[in-house]
Amino acid sequence: MELFVHKFRDLNEGGQLAEILRNPKTLPGARVEQQPEVFTEQYLIEPVLHGLGYWSPTSEQHEAGGTHFIRRPITYRKVEPRHPDYLLKNVGDAVVCLVEAKAANRERMHGSKQAATADIRQYLEEDTFCKYLRNLDHEYLVGIGTDGLRWTLWMKHLQTGELRKDTPKVDLSSIVEREAIRADTIDGDVELGRAADRETLSEELIPAFAARNLSEHVRRSFTT
Repeated sequence: MELFVHKFRDLNEGGQLAEILRNPKTLPGARVEQQPEVFTEQYLIEPVLHGLGYWSPTSEQHEAGGTHFIRRPITYRKVEPRHPDYLLKNVGDAVVCLVEAKAANRERMHGSKQAATADIRQYLEEDTFCKYLRNLDHEYLVGIGTDGLRWTLWMKHLQTGELRKDTPKVDLSSIVEREAIRADTIDGDVELGRAADRETLSEELIPAFAARNLSEHVRRSFTT
């Protein structure tokens, strides 16, 4: 998340970062010199995916057979006309995991402004797509929706059709804001240190979303 903060500082756009962290406004492309969704993917979503154990296939840290992400996959184009933003690979033989990415602040914790969640819902409720995955002997379809600041996990048991929503949904905006204050990118005071933020991540984000935990988290969700 430091990369996201430092990029705003490099662009001399600390005020814009404060605006999206403290208000519901969406990130404008003109301020970051590229499409807002691409900017968010590059400087926030993909670094968080790396931290969770999903590497880019071109990364030096990626090992053959290890968990990684594929951008704009066309793996299921014959049965699903839309393409998710990412496909997470090697998370478990029983699991297919898609990621829908949006520009910062297009996914809120509550209310109608939940663009990433809306796309994930479509994938998990698509009968043709789920039937196809079931025929391939997959057990679960998992969808992660995120704008980089908020991460929501949905899952579907393909044999029974049972759907689990927001299990969990995690808001990282306060952690990003504190890091931005520490880096003097935005104004403000912060009392908590990075150790406290790391503890929050280890308790709220890592148990469900990390590559080493995702498959087991999904299984437990349907068996307990």
